Amino acid sequence: MTTPGSVALGDVAAKASHLDIACSRCGRRGKYQLARLVARLGPDFPMTDLASQLTDCPNRGASSHAERCDVYFPGLVAILHGGTS
Repeated sequence: MTTPGSVALGDVAAKASHLDIACSRCGRRGKYQLARLVARLGPDFPMTDLASQLTDCPNRGASSHAERCDVYFPGLVAILHGGTS
């Protein structure tokens, strides 16, 4: 469950159909259907926990911060502030 002021997966799904995902370290990129994510994780799933649910990068658990997977959502701010994806 999300905390007050945080963004839930359902909030994002209400504004867009897809969510882009990328890693700033290895260059991996992808796109997820938000309806499928909501069906799997629930509308109250916190966006702050989403990257750990989606990544299967072998560097996700690296001990060195410089080597660890660095997943982000390139279009998320635009989605939340009125744009669509």
